Amino acid sequence: MIIDTHCHVGLHKYEPLPVLLFHMHQSGVDKAVFIQYMGNTDNQYLLQCIAAHPGTFAAAMIVEADDDGSRIRHWAEQGMGGIRLPANFRGTGHDPLAHWRTAAALELVVSASCSSNTLLSAEFVEVAERFPDLQIVIEHLGGVGPAAQPPYAEFKQALTLARYPNLTIKLPGFGEFCALPHPFAHIPPLVEMVIEAFSPQRIMWGSDWPPVSSREGYDNALRFPLDYLNQLSEDEKAWIFGGTAQVVWRL
Repeated sequence: MIIDTHCHVGLHKYEPLPVLLFHMHQSGVDKAVFIQYMGNTDNQYLLQCIAAHPGTFAAAMIVEADDDGSRIRHWAEQGMGGIRLPANFRGTGHDPLAHWRTAAALELVVSASCSSNTLLSAEFVEVAERFPDLQIVIEHLGGVGPAAQPPYAEFKQALTLARYPNLTIKLPGFGEFCALPHPFAHIPPLVEMVIEAFSPQRIMWGSDWPPVSSREGYDNALRFPLDYLNQLSEDEKAWIFGGTAQVVWRL
């Protein structure tokens, strides 16, 4: 079971679902999680995609910054299983924690867009501690990119957040943190650092399709990590490329 936990689909930005289905079929990907793209609070197309393929997809919504929780509940009642929030997000309504609080109450998954700075912010630490049962998935390997340099002090500090058991982290295609083109001439030890901090049981692969098409491409974003992590046991790889997502996203 291979699950892609970071895909974007749309009718007015990126590509519609049939294009993703083609890539999934070509690469042997079984299921996927739609992550709503920034700036779009209309989640209806994602719901249509989920309904058309029962049991295959989950999705993270985006709602207005001033929502008091009612819009989150509206979308959740229709089948949205998660919400996308910046790691240091605070709402602009009466309750700045309304989005986090509602997500926790509804047992939604939070897909947290981030950088090392926002992960290390007091705002993010507060929600990790205040809502210990809320599943929070750190996107894009904590926002680390190809500009990161040894000794990776800020990245190491961000990885100390693994002390919160409700956090998991996404492993993207290596083109997000390795200099292009593929095959990569130099691979920094960032993946090994994440595995040591979080363990395979708290890591999930996500392609970042379709932006990945401008880097190494969809299939390489899966094949290269699979080959690179060949030293892991079959069980450990099964967690990273499907098992963790099955548990967290209930797929």
